[in-house]
Amino acid sequence: MFIEQHGKELKFAIENSLSEETIDQIAKHTGFTQRVRKLPAWSFVNTLMFSACNQANTSLPDISADLHQQFAIDISKEALHKKFTPQGVGFLKELIKLQLSQQFTLANDDGLKKHFASINIKDSSKFSLHTTYNDSYPGYGNFSKTNGLMNLKYEYDLLSGRWDSIALTSCKTNDQQNSKETIEQISKAGLYIRDLGYITPTYLKAVIKKEAFFLNRLPSQISIYNFKKEQINWSSIDRKLNKTGVNVLDINALIYKKDMLACRLIIERVTDEEYKKRLNKARNSAKSHKVSLSKNHKIRCRYNTFITNVERKILPAEKIRKTYYLRWQIELVFKTWKSFFEINKVKKVKKERMECQLLAQFLWILLNWSLFNACNRYVSKQNSGKGISVLKFFKRCISFSFTLRQVILKQNNIERWLKTVFLPLIENTACEAKWKKQTHYEIIYALSTPLS
Repeated sequence: MFIEQHGKELKFAIENSLSEETIDQIAKHTGFTQRVRKLPAWSFVNTLMFSACNQANTSLPDISADLHQQFAIDISKEALHKKFTPQGVGFLKELIKLQLSQQFTLANDDGLKKHFASINIKDSSKFSLHTTYNDSYPGYGNFSKTNGLMNLKYEYDLLSGRWDSIALTSCKTNDQQNSKETIEQISKAGLYIRDLGYITPTYLKAVIKKEAFFLNRLPSQISIYNFKKEQINWSSIDRKLNKTGVNVLDINALIYKKDMLACRLIIERVTDEEYKKRLNKARNSAKSHKVSLSKNHKIRCRYNTFITNVERKILPAEKIRKTYYLRWQIELVFKTWKSFFEINKVKKVKKERMECQLLAQFLWILLNWSLFNACNRYVSKQNSGKGISVLKFFKRCISFSFTLRQVILKQNNIERWLKTVFLPLIENTACEAKWKKQTHYEIIYALSTPLS
């Protein structure tokens, strides 16, 4: 049944978007190839995508050997070295853009679609590079004071499964700056869940202007005001919660001293154990910076504080924290990429070669993401609120990578491959919740459940 329902779309994803004709056209358009070459663009991309090892363990002779074995192309390592150019980097970026535009999507829950067109989560992940790359990818602060630093920015939609963007950037472009530069990508009725680093007045106002929604933690340095523009005192909030005995306070408030912005403010008490952890962390931080810890900060450590512009009837206070914690799915994706594909293991080579190899890895991941989405659609149709584990699925991807390449090279039939290789390998990859917790699929499904 899986093959009957998804065989055609998978065939399109595998054969069309990575077709020799399409790749050659983009190679000419970007200037990667200007005339008939000994090394066709399609062979170049295929070899980089299916490199058996991470970038740090893949040498030029390894790549040359693969080209000879798979395509009967004899090219010296010196000639191959010259193929890694700025045009080559631009060529692979365009291929990624094409893959992003041709993604198939998960079936949205009809109940949830009434409220949100998407649930977009965005974050960045950094990893250290050799000092050779300092000019293009400089380090900074506590992350890497001497080595270079790669900043991987990624955003995807939890509802559809689509990647919205993926980019290898310098840390000179911080999260707040990126937040401002990507305002045009905000779409109507989308719910945007981002980390503290992305939150600025410009970003939040842009979300409101575009008739979209935000859900974020409130940065500790931002002041809170009532609608009389009087600053709200955290001691009074603490007394009120202690007096009433409730654990959650949901009020309308203004944030920012200049250009005040109206929103819902949800304040939720954390456990005593969590409070002690936060307080110890805050004390250690204050000690290292040789400053004292204020009474106000101590009180704030006792609470989770969220801001949103979603109406209470759509997202009540009791669903706020679980909805915000959907953001951690992006950390799971980063963990997958680093644990299984070792994208963070980079050796000293020509900068353009390093970039091309990393971009090719993401092309491979995107290709397998289409298979992941197809599995999720199938599972969700059979059982609402269920889905596939990112970690389990991509761990299996490594096992069928060689045979998937045979399908792309038309050395194996796709229907036969799905039946004999793919389906047996992905058995038992369902996402399972930890004790007394929900999976993110169950949380999303719960959001579409009408309030009683």
